Amino acid sequence: MPNVYGVVGHPVKHSLSPAMFEAAFWEYDMDDEYRKFEIAPTELGAFLDGMKGKAEFALEDGTDASALYGLSVTIPHKEAIMAHVDSLDAHAQVIGAVNTIVKDDGSERKDGRVLLKGANTDWVGAKRAIEEVMDVEGKDVVVLGAGGAAAAIVYACVQMKARVTILNRTLERAEAMAERFSGEDAPVVKAGLLTDLMNCRAHLLVHTTSVGMGTDAERSLVPVEFFKRGMVVFDIVYTPLETRLVREAKRHECRIIPGYKMLLYQGERQFELWFRKKPRTEKMEEALLTHLQS
Repeated sequence: MPNVYGVVGHPVKHSLSPAMFEAAFWEYDMDDEYRKFEIAPTELGAFLDGMKGKAEFALEDGTDASALYGLSVTIPHKEAIMAHVDSLDAHAQVIGAVNTIVKDDGSERKDGRVLLKGANTDWVGAKRAIEEVMDVEGKDVVVLGAGGAAAAIVYACVQMKARVTILNRTLERAEAMAERFSGEDAPVVKAGLLTDLMNCRAHLLVHTTSVGMGTDAERSLVPVEFFKRGMVVFDIVYTPLETRLVREAKRHECRIIPGYKMLLYQGERQFELWFRKKPRTEKMEEALLTHLQS
């Protein structure tokens, strides 16, 4: 019987992770399966207890949750799930969000207990996507939004020694995040409101809100006057592939980091955590682009 992996969220039907991981499994001729699990916030604890084998929890297809061996975690569970795992990696602790669950089935320990470890690979995905295009050390980075994805990106940029400013609709949330990532060994992270954007300098602009996604595709938070030739723009929205923000940035000769790159590289790291080997990332990318372009 194949081991089952999957993505848990609410809603989750939009997720492209199955296509990406199925391509990776195919390349290694693996029998494992990757599915989508629609779990409401009120069911999250029971679902994870089921995964640990502490209680029965039947999934929609009749599979018991105890058959699951690893999870990708998406909205709205990235923060809430931290209370239900047995341990956290150092990055998840600092970022304050988990996007990956690694299952230890107890087979190599005397107690035999099933343990769940929470990890964060979003920051790895952001770091790799940015490093492909630029070196941000000593550069000015403006991050729009202060949610879980923003936290991972700010963390990555701080690790790369960038000067970061977080702009958000509510100042309190931006200030709390800025304080969390400022420290003795890190540059000071600044905070402000989205309306402060025109007063900011940016070598790299990162957009992390849902504006521009799906039916909201023709909206953008960034006035065209902000764009400068050579600026790097990273919109983590990838549906549609080219948002209004990206189109306008291209017209002003900005360099673009495709939004799907963060998804791709965080998934690559998830595969490594689950299977202790590297996937064929180029095949995962081909699968992603096929679905995004269809």
